[in-house]
Amino acid sequence: MVNAPVKTRLMRQRRQAFKQELLLAGMLAILVVVVVSLGADGTLALGLGLGVYAVWHLLHAAHLLALLLGVREANTVWAWGIWREAFDQVRRLQERERRRKRRQQRVFSRIRKMAAAMPDAVITLGGDGEVSWFNRQAGIYFGLRGDAVLGRRLVDLVEHPTLRDYLQAGNFRRGLEIEAPGDPATMLAVSVTRFKKRRERHLLVARDITQQYHLNRKQRDFTLNVSHELRTPLTVVHGYLETLLDSEDEQSPRHPALSRMGEQVQRMQSVIQDLFTLSRLEDGVETIQQAPVAVFDVLQDVVRDGEEQATATHHELKLAGEPGLWLLGDASLLRCAFSNLVSNAIRHTPGRTRVEISWSRNEDQAVLLVRDNGTGIPTRHLPRLTERFYRVDPGRSRDSGGTGLGLAIVRQILDMHDAQLLISSDDGRGSSFACRFSPSRICQPPGETPGWRAGVSGVIG
Repeated sequence: MVNAPVKTRLMRQRRQAFKQELLLAGMLAILVVVVVSLGADGTLALGLGLGVYAVWHLLHAAHLLALLLGVREANTVWAWGIWREAFDQVRRLQERERRRKRRQQRVFSRIRKMAAAMPDAVITLGGDGEVSWFNRQAGIYFGLRGDAVLGRRLVDLVEHPTLRDYLQAGNFRRGLEIEAPGDPATMLAVSVTRFKKRRERHLLVARDITQQYHLNRKQRDFTLNVSHELRTPLTVVHGYLETLLDSEDEQSPRHPALSRMGEQVQRMQSVIQDLFTLSRLEDGVETIQQAPVAVFDVLQDVVRDGEEQATATHHELKLAGEPGLWLLGDASLLRCAFSNLVSNAIRHTPGRTRVEISWSRNEDQAVLLVRDNGTGIPTRHLPRLTERFYRVDPGRSRDSGGTGLGLAIVRQILDMHDAQLLISSDDGRGSSFACRFSPSRICQPPGETPGWRAGVSGVIG
C-alpha cells in the first residue's frame, strides 16, 4: 500500500504531466489558428493539426510497447507531457526489476553454493522428472557426469528399477531406501519434495545411511535369530509346566508357583512371537498381498475375537462403519494391526468403559478410528508410543499382559499399506487411534458397481 507522502508526490507528478499535455495541445491549436489566419483552409489546417497530434501519440505508444517488450530502454527517448511521466515510471520499474533480479541471482548463487557443499545429494527435477541441477555429491551417488545430463529424465540416466518405480508412481509421502546407483556399497535414504505448484518442480535429497542401515540390519538379524532360537526351548518348558500343573493338586503349596511360572512362560512366548513378527515385517520377509479386502468383515471378526477379553473386563465394544468400503491390501496383516489396536484399547483402559471402532470415508481417505473413554495418555508420551517396548506405565502394562510391541507392529503394517497412524488423547478423557489410508488404497467390492451401502453398527459387551 502506498504511504501518504509518496501518494502526494505521485499526484503532483500526474497533475504536472497533464498540464504539460494541455500546454502541448494548446500550442498546436494556436498554430492551427495562425495558419488559418494566413489564408489556409480551416478544415485542412485542423485535420493536419489533429493528424500531427495523432502521429505524436502513435509514435510514443509504439515506443512504450517496445519498452514493455524489453526491446528499448526507457531513458533513450525524448518525450513531453503524460508520455514523459509514463516513460519515467517504466524506467523506474525497469531499474527496480534489474535490482530484484540481481538480488535473486545473488541469493540463488549462495543457495547453490550451500547445496553444492552439502554432504547429501541434491537434485532438482522438472515436471517430467528431467534433471535441471545437481550437486557434486549427487553426481557421485547417482553417477551423473557433466552438463550433458541436464534436461534428461533421471529414470533414463540411472539404471535402478526400484528408484524408477518410486519416481514414476509419484507418491512421495514415504521415503525410499536404496543402494546408491553410482556406489552400491552406499545405502541412501531418498526423499522427494514438491516445491513449485504451477510448473511442477521437485527436490530430490539422498542421505547416506550406510552405517545406520547396517546397524539396524544387525539388530533385526539378532532379534530374529534370538526369537527363533528361544521359541523351541520355551515351548518345551511350557509343555513340562502344563504336565506338572495337571498332576499337581490345586491345594499343593507348589501349585501357585507352577501356575505363576506358566503365566510368565506364556508372556515370554507372546513377546518372542511379537518380536519375530515385527522383525519379519521390518526386514521385508513378510510381503504384502495385494488383494481387495472387506475391511468391515475383518473388523467384525476382530470384535468377535475380543468378546471374551471384553466380557472378562466388562468393556463394551461398539462397531460401526461402511461395509462397502474396501481396501487393496493384505487381509491377514490388516487384521493383525486392527486386533492390536482393539486389544490395546481394552487392556489399557479401566473396566466398564466403552471402546468404539468405526470404519468410514473421510473426504478422500479411508479411516479406521479406535476410540476409548478411559483415563487417556499424557501428551508427552504420544510421540513415543510406537517405539519398541515403550510403556506409559511400565508396571501397569506388564500386569495387563502387554508386550510393548503392539503399536510398533501396527505402525509397520500401516507403512506397508501407505497409511498413517495418528494418535490423540486428552488426559483423563480417553484416547483415539486413527488409521488413515490413502485414496490409492480404496477399491470397490468385487462384482459391484461404484456406490455405498448403508452403514451398520453393533454392540458387544
